[in-house]
Amino acid sequence: MKNVILFFLQAAAYGLPIVATKNGGPVDILKALNNGLLIDPHDQKAIEDALLKLVADKNLWLECRKNGLKNIHRFSWPEHCRNYLSHVQHCRNRHPANCLEVMKPAPEEPMSESLRDVEDLSLKFSIDVDFKANGELDMARRQHELVEILSRKANSISKPIVSYSPGRRQVLYVVATDCYNSNGSPTETLSLTVKNIMQVARSRSSQIGLVFLTGLSLQETKEVVNSCPTNLEDFDALICSSGSEIYYPWKDLGLDDDYEAHIEYRWPGENIKSAVMRLGKIEEGSEHDIAQCPSASSFQCYSYSIKPGAGVRLLSYS
Repeated sequence: MKNVILFFLQAAAYGLPIVATKNGGPVDILKALNNGLLIDPHDQKAIEDALLKLVADKNLWLECRKNGLKNIHRFSWPEHCRNYLSHVQHCRNRHPANCLEVMKPAPEEPMSESLRDVEDLSLKFSIDVDFKANGELDMARRQHELVEILSRKANSISKPIVSYSPGRRQVLYVVATDCYNSNGSPTETLSLTVKNIMQVARSRSSQIGLVFLTGLSLQETKEVVNSCPTNLEDFDALICSSGSEIYYPWKDLGLDDDYEAHIEYRWPGENIKSAVMRLGKIEEGSEHDIAQCPSASSFQCYSYSIKPGAGVRLLSYS
């Protein structure tokens, strides 16, 4: 049936009138195009009369041809997108709590232009898996590797390009890094890592976009970035609290409400809290050995502190 409907649209695009059955999809198509006649599929005489009428009546043929060519745009992709967005806007007006914003369609551009020189690159920089022989973190080597990768990528882009606003970079690096001391606070090594990354990225700021991904809260992230020193606005986005919050420094450090609403939907917060306490506490331990840390927690990210000397269960995961 889908192919038959496509034939109707192709005929209209070439200026051919249509004779179709008055049931199913053709009814809606002819209502929009107004370029043909509907008949009863079980009435052979009606089919003959409709075909002869279109062929014999020159004015009717020309009228159907003109209407088809005039209205075929209603089935184009831009029109389909506009129609879809109008329905989304209608739903948003009916449900003001929904944070979705419908943006106006941008001017169309050739496909070759929209795909030219676009690269998707996500770089994960983990510092908790490289160790020296004595068991210490080999931070110097990991920082050196990251700086080398950024430098090679920046030097490989030689031709001048258009400088896009954040969100339309030619190269986007997602830098995921965390380093804590025994008290759970970020160390100076974390600030040094951010500083080294920014020194490389600033030389090609119009070509390289940076997203900072960390388990820290927004306040802790701001303190780390400001201690480098560097500007928060140098990052396209800050992903904080172990991926549960996204902030945009170039939009007054605004929270991504759509992302928050997405992960908040049916969020099993209480079940997660219960599971952490049940899995982490040993059988002979006290219920006060593990306690949630409110200052470091958010709605979708929970942090816990362990009582000094208390035992907890070691969990293995893959």
